[in-house]
Amino acid sequence: MTVLFHGNFALDRPRMAGLIDRALKTPNLKDKDLAKPFGYGPPFAATYRSWLHKTGLAEQGLPLVLTPMGRIVIDKDPELESITSLWFLHHELVTDEERAEAWHYFALEFLPKHSTFSKNDLLEGLAKKLGPHSMKHFGPGSKLNQQIARKILQVYTEPAALGELGLIEQKGDEYKRLRPKTHGPWKTAESLKKAY
Repeated sequence: MTVLFHGNFALDRPRMAGLIDRALKTPNLKDKDLAKPFGYGPPFAATYRSWLHKTGLAEQGLPLVLTPMGRIVIDKDPELESITSLWFLHHELVTDEERAEAWHYFALEFLPKHSTFSKNDLLEGLAKKLGPHSMKHFGPGSKLNQQIARKILQVYTEPAALGELGLIEQKGDEYKRLRPKTHGPWKTAESLKKAY
């Protein structure tokens, strides 16, 4: 189970693209040096390397190594701006429950059952889903669930993340599930290349 891999940093495609560029140009850099141009310390780079892994772009660890599909994405769209890249990141983030359990739950279990929902609805769902792992850490009233819910909602509403996919929209304190035209998921490198 992987739940709190993001720390305080939400998915941010410009930062992810910048970190990839820096790490590939100078493969021997450690997290401290990777983070320096962004004005942060080593936890910043470690967190964004984790985002790169959870979204299927890179293997875990240093030096940064792109996955075969990640190589295609970066070759075709190094700034991570195209709709194909956004859908790739989304599908990879939510597909594997072991790699990102809360994201898998939100996209594939919670969202299909809720045409509208509040943050409290999501918190209740996360407590039911994650609580069996540790009621102390993920049960009702959990501060960790608050952080996870905040990051999930940021990722799917902010343009620098995956907000442009149009999966949800915020209306005051409520969120509405939308039904955008989806792209992917891609099972082979060839099908991903063709999508660009």
